[in-house]
Amino acid sequence: MAKTRKERRKSPRFVITKSVLYNQANRLASAQTADIGSGGLRIISDLPLRKGDAFDFLVILEGMGLKFKGTVIHTTSVEDGRIVAGISFNEDSSLSIGLLDDYLRSHIDDFPRVDGPLDLDQLPPHSPEF
Repeated sequence: MAKTRKERRKSPRFVITKSVLYNQANRLASAQTADIGSGGLRIISDLPLRKGDAFDFLVILEGMGLKFKGTVIHTTSVEDGRIVAGISFNEDSSLSIGLLDDYLRSHIDDFPRVDGPLDLDQLPPHSPEF
């Protein structure tokens, strides 16, 4: 049976699967985005993340490096050992959020919109870290 969460997003998110780098406890780590929007993103990581963790991260969209500061607002463990984490962008990220909004507006028809909680049975396959 699929596990789902109650929808709480204030802005739309889009299914965009990209690599993301983040700095957690002075350690560079990589993960994969599951979806992204102007309020935050959801990542899939092999490393443990906890609600309340804050970190800097970098998402590359078509050659454009977007730097964000974010806070983990929820996590879910997946059967294959990965962690799915919802990240809320901090106010310090306003420049990158503006660039992301521009990118999403110009590609609005290119990516499916997330219309509810993530179905954990439909996560992208595990991809090797880079």
